[in-house]
Amino acid sequence: MSEGHEVHHDEPSTFTAPAPVKSLAIGLMALGGVGFGLSWIGGANMAWSGWLIGSWIALGFALFGIFFIASTSLANGAWPAVLKRVPEAMTRYFPVAALTIGGVAIGLLTSHLYEWTHPELQEGEHRHQVDGKSAWLNTPWWLIRTVIYFAIWIGFSWMIVGLSRKQDADGNVKHTFTTKKLSAVFCFFFALTVSAASIDYIKSIEPVWFSTMFGPYQFAGIFESGWAMLAILLILLRKNGYLKNVVNENHFHNLGQWLVASSTFWAYLWFCQFMLIWYSNIPEETQHYFARWEGPWFWVTFVVNPILNWVIPFLVLLPRSNKRNIRLVGIVSVIVLIGRFVDLWQFVLPRPHAGHDGPVAHYLPLESFGLVFVAAGFVGAFIFVVMKALEKAPLLAKKDPFYEESLHHHL
Repeated sequence: MSEGHEVHHDEPSTFTAPAPVKSLAIGLMALGGVGFGLSWIGGANMAWSGWLIGSWIALGFALFGIFFIASTSLANGAWPAVLKRVPEAMTRYFPVAALTIGGVAIGLLTSHLYEWTHPELQEGEHRHQVDGKSAWLNTPWWLIRTVIYFAIWIGFSWMIVGLSRKQDADGNVKHTFTTKKLSAVFCFFFALTVSAASIDYIKSIEPVWFSTMFGPYQFAGIFESGWAMLAILLILLRKNGYLKNVVNENHFHNLGQWLVASSTFWAYLWFCQFMLIWYSNIPEETQHYFARWEGPWFWVTFVVNPILNWVIPFLVLLPRSNKRNIRLVGIVSVIVLIGRFVDLWQFVLPRPHAGHDGPVAHYLPLESFGLVFVAAGFVGAFIFVVMKALEKAPLLAKKDPFYEESLHHHL
């Protein structure tokens, strides 16, 4: 009988973070700290750019966690029931993410990370265009919006996960229906807040540039990297003796399918954004791509980026057998996370209108390669928080009404 058909009920009921996984997380955090310190060689803008990239990547994992729970609840998705504790634990990173975005605020106040905070450094028509957006792009309003975003994300995640904990205690199916109602409301706010936050934290790096597809594009990146992180976490748990008998090749088949689908969704938006801007040829839009069209950034933006985020996951995981190969899914997931870094790296670093000490277009400073270590530090912090969160609840949601169906999931 294949692994997908066997049913095992001898899984550990409680979780203790495995020492190798904790060591991995702590090692990545240490690497990130060293990387952040060394990144100051390239100036304050370089260092805070790395902090911003890492913060947004890790925050995206938490956003994926709550969106995964909400969307599967609305769809009456049964297959994730045996692994739902992992996305629930992913949401526990939100308070830490609030602190790391607080670090971005420090960068905003003390450096030229966002040029709209120093309009006096701009000249001519560009300064006029930046000033024209000051009603939205000003420091007090930016900080207020950040508080609003995290209040919504933390509030809904605590309510939804709290209902799951209540169901662990009493097994009442009404908690499932209440979760579905909250999820419907949350998905509305999720679309608004993620789009606005991506503009505030990432796109306002280039305040004059605009794209009507930027919010969905960032969601696609969050969605794809979220599936990759979920797969990696499940693999880490299985390798250390947890969920090995209940999360099987059929569940990983689903994860592989979603990695292929989300990578294709990302590629669609990546191409459409470029194609529409190229076709319309509006100067305020094309300046973003001109900054990446010549020199080394061309290879990062138009070659490495799509290869890591779409070509590899699509071609490798398209065959059915590969989606059921847990080791291969793990390798592709790591590649996708590297692709997520590259996607943000090529956005944050080259700027058509840089400040006095900021990286400029057509120039790829060697020290910027070290920012990958800063991002790795945030990934380590995220894994550490997830491991600690998993210790605080039963590892299996056995009173979930979909649990038995998920246990016998087969494709």
